[in-house]
Amino acid sequence: MLKHFLFGLALMGAASGFATEGISDVAAQLFGTEEASKRVSDGVVFIDGEYVRGPYSVTREGNVILVNGRIASRFKVEARAAAEAAARAAVTATDPGIGANGHEDRVSDDEGASLGSDDTPQLDDTPVKEATVKTSAIDAKLAKSGKGGSIDERLAAKQKAKNLKKESATGTFNQVADAGDPMALFEEADYTYTPPSKPEPKAVPYVRPAAQKPIAERMAEARKKDAETAKKAMATAADAETEAEEEVGEGEDLVAVEDFSELTEEEIDAYTKKFTERRAAIEKTLNADGMVLLSSASSGMKSVKRATMWRFVQQLEGLCGANNASKLQSKWGKELPRAYLQRIYDNRSENIKNMKTLILRVKREEKAAKQRQKNRI
Repeated sequence: MLKHFLFGLALMGAASGFATEGISDVAAQLFGTEEASKRVSDGVVFIDGEYVRGPYSVTREGNVILVNGRIASRFKVEARAAAEAAARAAVTATDPGIGANGHEDRVSDDEGASLGSDDTPQLDDTPVKEATVKTSAIDAKLAKSGKGGSIDERLAAKQKAKNLKKESATGTFNQVADAGDPMALFEEADYTYTPPSKPEPKAVPYVRPAAQKPIAERMAEARKKDAETAKKAMATAADAETEAEEEVGEGEDLVAVEDFSELTEEEIDAYTKKFTERRAAIEKTLNADGMVLLSSASSGMKSVKRATMWRFVQQLEGLCGANNASKLQSKWGKELPRAYLQRIYDNRSENIKNMKTLILRVKREEKAAKQRQKNRI
């Protein structure tokens, strides 16, 4: 009931106010809007392979993030129930054995194992052959010569030997109880004690090597280990914040799906939180003088730190001077998406022209950083 109320409220709000061009009015009403906390003068932003000049103002309207008023990222919005129904429909269209309800339809025995197949063939049982005793060539030869007896005699002798061997293997000891002695089935055991030839050594308790150290040394090592663990956790958290879950790549040309009709209140809250976190992540990367690659048609994002941005900006003009993007992709294809590097190469003329000031700033700041490091040494 509440979701229908929110949806109706969004439609009413859309009639009174209009969102930015290319942004759904309903999305702006459902997920709200965010203004930039401040204008960021550092960092680098590429949208669809085009360099955007700073300073940057990162805002959000509904499911769309804007940089300097330009659509930079669009998120897919779809109700979970609608997504599951679409998945079932796709499976049904490709598999004739799956019904509309998403379960396998039973097929009768007459129609075979699956739709469209031939009848299941019925095979007769193979008759069981009676076991026959085969005579070896040597036995037949001896029987024919008259030296080894007849074949039946030799087979009877073999069977007798086999029976004797079987009886001797089982034996008859302790199998039959004597009527006069009920304990006849039990064999008497030898419980005599034999002392060891050498006395056993005394038990020495094991003490861990770490426990043998003085308490002060052990406490110092524990504090050092805790500090390393905390430092590693902070570094991992920082990397997770700068690196987005989704990256721009091969599917960036696909327009994000937008369907707001079947959203629940929980889904609306979850989407709003996700959009807010992404806008904050972009702004944080720019504050740290990093580089962000965005796609206006999807939520794909790739962010890199300042050191990588410095190297990329200074090498871009030289790499884009080639006849194709292969040189740029071979140099940076492991760190940045190759499809996005192709887009940057396609816009090389405008990018290089607009990045002149940025390249000079990066060179100046890198030189100053090297000088500060040299002075510390």
